[in-house]
Amino acid sequence: MTGDRPGRCVVGYNGDRPSKDAVRLAGAMARAFGAELEIVLVLRADSPYQQVYPPVGDIAPVVRHQARTWLEEAAQLVPEGVTVRTHLREDGSAAAGLLRAAEELGAQLIVVGAGTGAGRFSAGPVVSALLHSSPVPVALAPRRYAGDVPLTRLSAAVGTRPGAHQVIREAVRAVEHSGIELELISFLEGEAADPGAAEQVRRRVEEHLEAAADEVRRTRPVSVRVATGRTLKKAAQDVDWSPGGLLLIGSSRLAQGRQTFLGTTAARLLKHIPVPMVVVPRPDRTEEDAS
Repeated sequence: MTGDRPGRCVVGYNGDRPSKDAVRLAGAMARAFGAELEIVLVLRADSPYQQVYPPVGDIAPVVRHQARTWLEEAAQLVPEGVTVRTHLREDGSAAAGLLRAAEELGAQLIVVGAGTGAGRFSAGPVVSALLHSSPVPVALAPRRYAGDVPLTRLSAAVGTRPGAHQVIREAVRAVEHSGIELELISFLEGEAADPGAAEQVRRRVEEHLEAAADEVRRTRPVSVRVATGRTLKKAAQDVDWSPGGLLLIGSSRLAQGRQTFLGTTAARLLKHIPVPMVVVPRPDRTEEDAS
């Protein structure tokens, strides 16, 4: 979200608790990064060949009235000073409707609630579809996200594989005109029989992070951290997560060019981190070659 014009976030909403979490996260991100919100409720456009039994007549006006009421309630959750607009759409699926809305409205981000289960995060059908097809980053609000603490730190998860520079670029763009602290972080799991060998691996990862950070430091401060642990869960617990934190992570190499695809590491991290996560699309081949 850069440039003179404010960025735009599409927020998926349907009146349930996870979608309210999404609005709260979007509001916190809008305040931190200077964005405008487009709250979108997608009604399913049923096939004209689908028969309803028993016949109940046309209930579409009732459904639309309820949807507009929910949208009004959603707008009330947005903090003062944040520009918000609401949209009622129809589509064959909620995910497809949100993707179309993001394209038509020129949004740079889609925000959805991902706390439908007992854990902090759980990717239901809509969230899963977005995480495997979106051309723009997708932000996931954890279960019962309050949004009452301002965002103060953006942690960019950086690996050593192609695509890491895209995550860093997205992170730098996001914090460019904000006071948000930027951190580059790598997660290193596993234990070695030789502690000396394990330390060498950790140092190599840290050197990789420092080299990436040196490029960023030309324009803004940035810190680095290598989180280590016997398992990914332990590595995630090694991090002092800020209550105002946000984790940015890249997509799997299986993703098509400029498209999200939730990778194995990101999916596992979802189970263990206490802060919202933003999944960034994989860069297209020209961007990777430039990196």
